[in-house]
Amino acid sequence: MAQQNPKQNVINMIAESFDPAAPNLVRQMFNAAGARAPEVIWSPSDIEIRNPLLREFAAVCRVLAREDGSLPDTDINLDHFGDLKEWIMMIEPVEGDDDFLYTYYGEGIAQHYGRDMTGQKSSQFGGHIGPFITGLYSAMLERGEVVYTEHEPPQNVFVRAWQRYIVPRSDDTGKTTGFLALNVPENELRAGLELMIDPVMVVSEDEKIVYANRAAQAMFKLPAVRRDEAFQQATGMPLDVHRTPLEMLAQHRVEDSVQLTIRDTIVERLVMTVSAAQYKDTAYYVVVMRLIGT
Repeated sequence: MAQQNPKQNVINMIAESFDPAAPNLVRQMFNAAGARAPEVIWSPSDIEIRNPLLREFAAVCRVLAREDGSLPDTDINLDHFGDLKEWIMMIEPVEGDDDFLYTYYGEGIAQHYGRDMTGQKSSQFGGHIGPFITGLYSAMLERGEVVYTEHEPPQNVFVRAWQRYIVPRSDDTGKTTGFLALNVPENELRAGLELMIDPVMVVSEDEKIVYANRAAQAMFKLPAVRRDEAFQQATGMPLDVHRTPLEMLAQHRVEDSVQLTIRDTIVERLVMTVSAAQYKDTAYYVVVMRLIGT
């Protein structure tokens, strides 16, 4: 008797569970990972697409689409999508394998996720996300239908939820040959920190950077697609706190210190303000740095 492939069993069950009559497997898998069940809406109406960027993407796709709603699998000029390009993904099934390859992975997605998946497969996502995404794409191959999804990423990804609008691409016979997707992060905390002029970092209890806004990336010359680097290694400064982020949060503590940093061979002083914030049931340090001169 041929031995069954456990990975394939999981993918098949997940693909089947996108049938509204049997959604329990996906729910159980996400709940076991400490996340709420994802939302999956087939052929969504505009009112069901809650993100304005996804609605804009859907509108452009409808202009380019065939009568059945799919996109031609000929070359697509991503410049048609303007600033949405950095949130676009292109996905193709791997021939002879139950897997899917990312042939284009927007810079904005890579920065938020912390990894560029161009040339990588959907099964290479860790934990429950790999089977979920692979199962979803497998179901799309069968249905040839537009889908909207929202799901929580793993704890170490500084995004509250990913919202996606995925459109099938098809050949002249109507066979689905791949997908074009817009994948945008939804994160109230991060959006506010990006607007700040001062460098800001969110740091875990073990002093690893989980997020740095654009000002912090520029000041410390941090790669955009990278996270989990030690704070002191990245900045050359100690974090200099004596309480856990949970203790600081409970006590409403804010700690200020004056630190020295070197920029372009010039030693400058800055005020480092450390507070704490809760995000997805975990407390983090929030570090704000303000230059005060040489």
